[in-house]
Amino acid sequence: MAFRRGALPEVLDHGRTGFLCRDVQEMADAIGRLDAIDRRACRAAAASRFSARRMADEHLTLYEDDVADRAHIP
Repeated sequence: MAFRRGALPEVLDHGRTGFLCRDVQEMADAIGRLDAIDRRACRAAAASRFSARRMADEHLTLYEDDVADRAHIP
């Protein structure tokens, strides 16, 4: 469970890997639904989104794009 702020909507799949809540009451209500969350689905989502390989590849792409952009600056 988390508040619907920052990067959390990009990281958490509401109802599948957790619950995004607007306020404390909604979060308290979500506690009763925690058994609906599949731990294996959570693990699989985290492994696919945050593997060391994927994170390194994405950072490398960002750096390569930055270098390419700077090469075009007079």
